[in-house]
Amino acid sequence: MNKLKSCDEANIDKELINKEVKKAKFKLLRPLSKAYNIVVYIRSLSSYADHFRKLARRIILIDNCIR
Repeated sequence: MNKLKSCDEANIDKELINKEVKKAKFKLLRPLSKAYNIVVYIRSLSSYADHFRKLARRIILIDNCIR
């Protein structure tokens, strides 16, 4: 009986750790999604893209090019 309780407690601990790991990984993706949205915004107007191209001396890759 004690083994069953300890197994259940271990499973609960593993689930909590997995949830915390998933949350931490998801938080790391937020800056990337913000950067992607900025790139999409810049690429939406050719004048913004041209201005960026002049400043950075390169183009911004988007969609399939960055995946």
